[in-house]
Amino acid sequence: MKKLNLLFGILIALTVMSCSSDDDDSNSNEPIIIGEWVLVNQIYNGQNEILSPCELQETLTFNSNETLVSYYTDNDPCEFFTENQQYSLNGVELTILFGQNSDFRYNVLTLSSTVLSIENFYRNGETLEDNNRTTYQYEKVE
Repeated sequence: MKKLNLLFGILIALTVMSCSSDDDDSNSNEPIIIGEWVLVNQIYNGQNEILSPCELQETLTFNSNETLVSYYTDNDPCEFFTENQQYSLNGVELTILFGQNSDFRYNVLTLSSTVLSIENFYRNGETLEDNNRTTYQYEKVE
């Protein structure tokens, strides 16, 4: 009976050990910014802005080939637009190119698996004054 219990224990141990995390299909080499992010807050000149229900549907989708899809609204009426851009992330600086002549740069304040917070500090060749910067806060869409 003791041999049967020992054999049963070994069988359970082998079963548990074979259930490793090798089944995880996430790509650990992929940058954390890759994926879809939805706007949750916007801060201008230190003040939270009240976002409309339309603005709260705006998204940025970062792709691994350094392309970006922006889904946004002009808010009157709630009409959405989609644009394709190029982006680069170098350390804590995010650059987004909106066409050939439009260069926006952001300080990355927070970047985690669930939160992205960026502050616009440069637009089309001009560094923005501190009181003219906007911080955009996003949450990752699961």
